[in-house]
Amino acid sequence: MGKKGISPLLATIILISITVGAGLVIYNLFFSTAGTLSSQLNIQVVSIDIVKTSSQTLVSATIKNTGNIPITQCTVTIYGDSGTATLDIGSIEVGQTKSASAQNPAGFSVTVGKSYPVEIYVKASDDSTLDKSMSVTCTG
Repeated sequence: MGKKGISPLLATIILISITVGAGLVIYNLFFSTAGTLSSQLNIQVVSIDIVKTSSQTLVSATIKNTGNIPITQCTVTIYGDSGTATLDIGSIEVGQTKSASAQNPAGFSVTVGKSYPVEIYVKASDDSTLDKSMSVTCTG
């Protein structure tokens, strides 16, 4: 009774093909996951200023995107003695720095020498968000 099967050479070629194919699938899976995990949303506050003179109040903010994903929305809110001043920085590409300012924001009053709370809200292109809080002193 002569049993026939595949030759050892053909079996070896099939096993090597399966191994290479599985390796490519694992490679793609690993690097696509690693790329997602390494996405970072981060900012650097370059400056936030409140300057009050006898006739006007100026608020300004400069933010840099130090992460590795684009920012689609950045808002800086300063809480004064009365009212708030909100600066819409907008979108910021990776490595880019953007600024916004407002002169005499409606309903916003501050006192020279006093510190005021600031909230920074950032939303990235992958829908992740970042909130930062700090304080800034009004100068005159």
